Amino acid sequence: MDAQYFKNLGSIERSFKFIRVVMFGVIIGFILFGMGISYWAFDTVDKSRQRAYVIEHGSSIMLTLAQEHNINRSAEAKDHVKSFLKLLFELEPDEEQIKKSFERATYMGDRASVYRIYTDLKEKGYFTNLIQGDVHLKVQIEMDEITVNMTQSPYSFRIKGRQVLIRETSMTTRNLEVEGYLVDVQRTDNNTHGFNVERFKVLDQRDIETITRNPDGDKL
Repeated sequence: MDAQYFKNLGSIERSFKFIRVVMFGVIIGFILFGMGISYWAFDTVDKSRQRAYVIEHGSSIMLTLAQEHNINRSAEAKDHVKSFLKLLFELEPDEEQIKKSFERATYMGDRASVYRIYTDLKEKGYFTNLIQGDVHLKVQIEMDEITVNMTQSPYSFRIKGRQVLIRETSMTTRNLEVEGYLVDVQRTDNNTHGFNVERFKVLDQRDIETITRNPDGDKL
């Protein structure tokens, strides 16, 4: 009886040991599975954060890694201020087009500053003269004429370019130099670069030269 009793106790103890081993193995398995899932999730999120979509020259979209973010951010800043400048100074003799250009500019720059420029030019009869004189305004700016200091926010910028006034019988080239600051904002459909222009100022807008055009043979 005693031998059988101790034999049963030994069998029960071995069963408990086996159950403990099995349970320990199951727990370890769940822990490893959980760690694997967590690693996969964090890795997926991290990789998604390392991607940024950049609009290059206002048209093509390119995918870039986050480690190149600073370089591409500078390119975005230059394209933003270039596009902003074209909205303000590249105009057609059409009242609706002029209004729409300035309205689009308010999504990319300080609304108060844009409206101040628009109101000032309108009061001076600038737009009326463009429309009545059938003047087409074009802006010529190369990317190397745009300087942006990305070392400290807000980022200061300066642009040197030319504005061309095209009339039926003449073409005037005007120097165009402006400066201002950029701040980071949320990207939207109307502001794909995620910048906002502040304290925009025109430094120089002097006429450089005027040439006579042949209206029959020199159409631009």
